Amino acid sequence: MYESILSILQIMGWLGIVLVILVAVNTACGIIKNVSEGQTFSWNVFFKGLGKSLVFYLCSVAIAIAFTMLPFINDMISAQCGVELISGETLDLLSSTAVLGVVIAVVVTQGKKALEGIMDLMQVKVANTMITGILEEDEDIEENEEGLE
Repeated sequence: MYESILSILQIMGWLGIVLVILVAVNTACGIIKNVSEGQTFSWNVFFKGLGKSLVFYLCSVAIAIAFTMLPFINDMISAQCGVELISGETLDLLSSTAVLGVVIAVVVTQGKKALEGIMDLMQVKVANTMITGILEEDEDIEENEEGLE
């Protein structure tokens, strides 16, 4: 059981690294977008968002450990009472599927938020000018240049 839990903790550790990267991207995009829209930066909101991400990650780790322990708990109940509540194969399948589901759910949720942040950042307007890949000359600048000649 301990080897299984350590294996899950290793997987969740790598997930933690991916989650930190995605949260950093999401946070940076959100700060830039909100400040460019005229909102003031708030340390309270910043730490509240980081706290939510930390709680999200810790809950994911706890769920992964709980589902990893289910087959071992079922074996202990079977040995103690002589009755098998759920077959070992079913619990092994449930355990691995649940852990994989948690891992995928965490990455997809945070990845989606990070991508939405990047897409929102592409729509940021600066001084009433939308940031695009197309350069357009300002007519006012052309008029001023003609007046100087």
